[in-house]
Amino acid sequence: MHADIKTYYTNLKQKILPDFYIGSGTIIFLTGIVFLFGLTIWWLNHNSSLQYIWEPFAFDKKIPASFCEKISTSSPVRQPINTFSNIVYLIAAIVILKQTWNDKYKGNTHGLHTAYCFLFGFILFYVFFSSIFYHASLINIAHKFDYSAVFSFSLFPVMFFLHRQWLSRNNILLSTKKLKSFILFFSAFLTVNLLLTFLMPKGKESIAALVIIFIFLALIFATVITEPGSPGKHYLILSVISILIALLWFEFDKNKILCNTDSYFQPHSLWNLFIGFSAFYFYLYMRSEHQSAASINNDIIKYAT
Repeated sequence: MHADIKTYYTNLKQKILPDFYIGSGTIIFLTGIVFLFGLTIWWLNHNSSLQYIWEPFAFDKKIPASFCEKISTSSPVRQPINTFSNIVYLIAAIVILKQTWNDKYKGNTHGLHTAYCFLFGFILFYVFFSSIFYHASLINIAHKFDYSAVFSFSLFPVMFFLHRQWLSRNNILLSTKKLKSFILFFSAFLTVNLLLTFLMPKGKESIAALVIIFIFLALIFATVITEPGSPGKHYLILSVISILIALLWFEFDKNKILCNTDSYFQPHSLWNLFIGFSAFYFYLYMRSEHQSAASINNDIIKYAT
């Protein structure tokens, strides 16, 4: 009985946690970054010479209806809690890029998969910087950058799934052709992102992002149904669950549910946290697919020799 319980919890841990260890040095480094980031926000908002730095720029007038957190219009970081919560994207980006580099060095992945993981890590960097710019300033130009990052994040998995299906249907196996097709799909990804960022009417961006997310969920559903034996299916499911929880907190924030404007607890911060979880689990799904492909390739090479 005890052995069965131990086996159950071991299997559960393997489904929730990654099968790699980021190292104590990285953990200490990330903890230092979190502390330094929070200290920087505190210092900026207590520096009298930096007060009213955003005053010359046009303020996004829809802000009061969008977020629960109180706005300090004179401060250089107008929403410190929402700004600080973006640290989750930086942490995820660092971990993903570090592990992708390690996997590449060890030969656990190949060109196309490495390109996707590196791209995802840099997209998370972009999300981090764009979102802190927006929540710190709450100005119109930052609004554009923030939604550009949202579109980048939500379009990425759509590009990944569509590209993978296209490769499968066209039976493309050569690495050179795969990378050429990656450039093609990435160009389409950038084009759609730019069109949504600059041509989408203001106030309709969240609807566009929601539509992209639903497309992503539909592609995940199709993947789970058509590929029941996928090695990373559980990571994909955890990514979806995290997105749904994040959307719930987004609605709480928008509709001022559980809202205390002066609290360190802000619904939008939990939106960022669970989006970060979703990103990390989607990376683990991609990594599991990459390792599976690399394993198959290695078996083919061994068999051929």
